[in-house]
Amino acid sequence: MSLPTVAGSLVPPAGWLSSESDEPSPVDVRFLLWATLLAATVRLFGLTAQSLWVDELMTWEMVRPGVGLSFFEQIGDAIQGPLFLGTLWPLLRLADSELMMRLPSALAGVLAIPVFGLVAYHLLESRAARLAVLLLAINPFHIWYSQEARGYAFLMFFAVAAGAVFLDMTRRGPTPRRALLFGLVGAGAVWSNMSGVFLLLAMGLSVPVFFRPQTGRQWGWWALAFGITVVAVAPWMLKASGIWAVDRLVPGAAVGTSLRGETTFTPLAVPYSLYTFFYGYSFGPSLRELHEPDRLAALLRYWPLLIAGVLPVALGLLSGLARLGRNRWFLLLWILVPVLILIVLALRNVKPWNVRYVSVILPWVLMVAAQGMARLPHRVALGSTVLLLLLSLWSLAGYHTNDRFAKADLREAARVVELRNMDEHPILVPVVTTVFRYYYEGGAEVFDTFNEPALTGSASAEKYLERRLADVGECWVVMAREWYFDPGGTLIVALARSGHLRVVESLAGVRIYHWVRSDVTGDYHGRG
Repeated sequence: MSLPTVAGSLVPPAGWLSSESDEPSPVDVRFLLWATLLAATVRLFGLTAQSLWVDELMTWEMVRPGVGLSFFEQIGDAIQGPLFLGTLWPLLRLADSELMMRLPSALAGVLAIPVFGLVAYHLLESRAARLAVLLLAINPFHIWYSQEARGYAFLMFFAVAAGAVFLDMTRRGPTPRRALLFGLVGAGAVWSNMSGVFLLLAMGLSVPVFFRPQTGRQWGWWALAFGITVVAVAPWMLKASGIWAVDRLVPGAAVGTSLRGETTFTPLAVPYSLYTFFYGYSFGPSLRELHEPDRLAALLRYWPLLIAGVLPVALGLLSGLARLGRNRWFLLLWILVPVLILIVLALRNVKPWNVRYVSVILPWVLMVAAQGMARLPHRVALGSTVLLLLLSLWSLAGYHTNDRFAKADLREAARVVELRNMDEHPILVPVVTTVFRYYYEGGAEVFDTFNEPALTGSASAEKYLERRLADVGECWVVMAREWYFDPGGTLIVALARSGHLRVVESLAGVRIYHWVRSDVTGDYHGRG
C-alpha cells in the first residue's frame, strides 16, 4: 500500500459519505481537523460535571500529594497505568482537582482522532475512512474513558499509534529508527494499562502470518522493536506476575473461587462488549440494572432500543467481515487475539472479563464496521449509517443528562450529609467509602465495608449490623453500587427492622438514609 497523500478543504466535500472508490484516498487533513475539533468539544464538555468514582479514587490514592513519597516511589509501585500516573503526578501538585485528574485522559482521547484517521485512510476507502473517524469522534465508549481519571484513554491512543507505526514498518520496511519508535509506542500502551500486552501479542503474531520478513536483517529489526517494549515494561510485568495468580494458567491447576462470581465471565460478555463499543454505557439498560439479579428482565425492558442498536452494528460488522479483503485480514487477528486472551484469563480466574480490558480492539472494530457499511447497497448503507450516528448521539446525550447512566454522585452526597449531620453521628458508607471520604469535610466517623464478605441474606446483614453498629444509636447511611456488597438489598431491610429508617435524599446513583435505633431513649422526631 502506498502512503496516503494530503488533500482536503475546511468543510467536508459534498458526497463525503457516498464515495464509491475502492482505493484508499489521500488523507483529508481538513476533515481530520474538523473531526478532531468535534472530538475535543464532546470530550471537554462536562469534564468535571460528574463526581469522581471508585476507580478514579484508586488513581488519586496512588499519586496523591502530601504523603511524603517521591515520584519514583509512587510510580514504581504501580502495575496498572504508570504512564498515566506519571502524567498526573506533577499536575496534582499544581492543583489537586477533578479537572487535573481528568484532563490528561481528555487530551489523549482528542489526540487519538487524527492518528486513527491516518491509519483509517491508509487501510480503507475514503467513505469508510471518513465514517470510521466520525464514529470514533462521537463514540460514547471512548468519550466515557476520555472523561475518566484512569489509563484507558491513554491505552487506546497508544493502541492506535502502535498500529500506525506497525503499518509504516510493513509498508516501508523495518529500520532501527522505526523499531525504536514502535518499541516505545508499544511500551506506552502497556504503561497505560497492562492489557496493552494483548494487542502487542496480536501484532507480534501478525508479523510472520501476514507480513513475513524477507531477510534476516528484517527479522532482526522486528525482534528489536518488540524487544524494546519487553525490556521497557519488564519491571511492571514482573511485579504483576507476583500479584496476579498467573499459576492458574497451568493446565490442571486449581482456579479457586471466582473473582467476581458468575460475572467473572459469561458468554454474553462478548456480544455485550461489542454493543458497548458502539454505544457506551448510556443506551438501553444502565449498569445498575445490569447488576440486578434478573438481568434478562432488565434486557427485555429495553428490547426495542436494543434491536434498533444492534441492527446497524450487525449489518456493518457482518458486511465488513465479508468484504474486508485479504490485505486487511490482520485486523481480525488484532481483534480476536485480545478477546481470546481475556476469555482464557477469565475462565482460569486470573482476571475477570470487563469490556474496558479489551478496549485495545475498539479502533479495529470501528474500522471493520465502517468498511462494511461503505460496501452495503446505497440505501441500506445510508439508513444504517444515519441510524448508528443518531443512536450514538442519543447515548451521548443520555450520558450527560440522564441520572440513570451517571456515575454515583458522591460529591453531592458528602455535601448533603455534611450540612445535615450537625451532631456528627457516624456515617455508614459501603463500597464507595474512599470516594465519600475524598469529598467529605465533616468530622464524623465514616464506617466502611473493606474486607467484609458480600451479604448473602438477611441473617448475614443482621450480623454485620450487630458487629459494626453495636454501640451506635444513630447514624447516616450512604448507599451506592450496592451490588458489590449487598446484591439482595438486605442491609436496608435489616436497618429498617432494627430502628427508624427514612430516606433523606435520592441523587444520581446514590441514596442517603438516616437511621435511629429503636431502643434509643427519648422520642424520635426524624432528626436530620
